[in-house]
Amino acid sequence: MANAPLSIPEKSALLALLMIGRSASNPEIKDLYGFTIEKAVRKSLVDQKLIEAEQSKAHGNAWVHELTEVGWKRCREQFADASPSGVQRKDRLLYGVLQWMDRVLVKNGLELADTYTEQEPGSEPGVESTVDERILSAYQRLVSDPGAWVGLAELRGALPDVEAPEFDAAVHRVAELPSVFLTPEMNQKLLTEADRAAAVRLGGEAKHLLSVKAS
Repeated sequence: MANAPLSIPEKSALLALLMIGRSASNPEIKDLYGFTIEKAVRKSLVDQKLIEAEQSKAHGNAWVHELTEVGWKRCREQFADASPSGVQRKDRLLYGVLQWMDRVLVKNGLELADTYTEQEPGSEPGVESTVDERILSAYQRLVSDPGAWVGLAELRGALPDVEAPEFDAAVHRVAELPSVFLTPEMNQKLLTEADRAAAVRLGGEAKHLLSVKAS
């Protein structure tokens, strides 16, 4: 199934997530690229194990999508896809750009991972941000409104290279900042397994959501 031909909407959904480089909600995808991942497309990509998707309270119950490892691989493979017969003229450029990218990557011996940088916006070149700073930076990227609640599962997903103990310790540190607030999800029925696994214990209870208020 991973190598099944992809429709234009499916290809567009995968490429949007590839360019964002992390989990993304439908409103965010629409703001950036002018479309949303519709139900039929989402179901097809989930069935093919190319993405994971769930509704998120932190995003106003909007659907949030993330590429799986298989999805990342399929994104790279589809760069070389030939334009199918009958494709609309406006979509030919999409295939042409991807084929050009395929040639560039192959010629230079590069992988997709080589096209991403770990440097956070505003950080000094050559200087790594602390995990604390990266969590706060990831929060700002994920929220649409200042002070909105973001699930710790989504924050962890935005920093896939950070090990769980290191992430937990950083959350404990940022929680001491006067502008940072953590709270448990009051409606436990809304919690997914990922939400429960991502929780950080603080003050004797599991916290699932984080907010940064304007100081």
